[in-house]
Amino acid sequence: MSGSEGQLHHILICGLGSAGQRHLRHFRKLEISRIDAFSTGKGRLELPGIAPPDRLFDSLEEAVAQKPQAAVIANPTALHLETARVAVDGGAHVLIEKPISHTLAGCRELLREADLRGLVIAVGCNLRFHPLLLELRRLLGNGCLGRPVLARAHFGSWLPDWHPWEDYRLSYAARKELGGGSLLTHIHEIDYLIWLFGEAVAVAGFHSTGGVLGADVDEVAVGVIRHASGTLSNVSLSLCQKPPTRTLQVAFEKGRADLDWINGVLEVYTHEGTVRRWRTAEGFSWDETYLSQGQAFKTAVSGGASSELCTGREAVQDLAVALRMGGEREL
Repeated sequence: MSGSEGQLHHILICGLGSAGQRHLRHFRKLEISRIDAFSTGKGRLELPGIAPPDRLFDSLEEAVAQKPQAAVIANPTALHLETARVAVDGGAHVLIEKPISHTLAGCRELLREADLRGLVIAVGCNLRFHPLLLELRRLLGNGCLGRPVLARAHFGSWLPDWHPWEDYRLSYAARKELGGGSLLTHIHEIDYLIWLFGEAVAVAGFHSTGGVLGADVDEVAVGVIRHASGTLSNVSLSLCQKPPTRTLQVAFEKGRADLDWINGVLEVYTHEGTVRRWRTAEGFSWDETYLSQGQAFKTAVSGGASSELCTGREAVQDLAVALRMGGEREL
């Protein structure tokens, strides 16, 4: 493990916007003894209720020269690859906020370099740690509902509500040059469909730009995936829907499953008319998924394994599918 053997005790967080602050908070809970940060100063640095970084750098090279064992890449999507490459060249394992990048160029080179150095590349697809998705995956695994035939995933939200303290038109999600748009920003849906139903062997999609928010990105998008398992899935994504909804429906040979992410309910209906229902626990917070993801990354860096942690290779396929839905040729 190239310069990073044993337990994880020193992390560098690159970017202190909302995502970077969340990682700072969670890795504090995971008792990482030293957490440094690199920030250009453009992020929101109030850090309410969070212990500040042990050292704050305005130079990425200087921060990496401190030899952190791992780096969390939480700056705008278009900067992910160049930042991750500096960290990997410095011998650090890397956890990259989703998506891995806005372009496939350079992704596979990053993975090859990490492999040569024995470093972990993981990507922040925290929905994989949600208890209801894990329950659905368990049901898939035991085959009690038969083969999954068709899946429909939808996520619609209202971008101006995400960060009320800033003009949404200046946020990365609304700017093409920073890697914004519904397909990349909401790539979680694409990731978990592939995680549940297998590799994408064919993809098609459509998107619409600038109709409601006036942004130069895909404000809405729809796509279809044919999975290697034979399952067909479709995904619809929107940055301009209010009120928000987030759902997953799966039709099986012997029943169906409906997952309502926002209300925290999974309902399963069988051919026989039986209905089973799971709910998230009282007081459940989405923070728990990020915390579990942080623990899985910590375990991976220390030489362990996690079936939920999104690998760099999986994230590259997610990105290829999203770009194909947006009109790119390569899959």
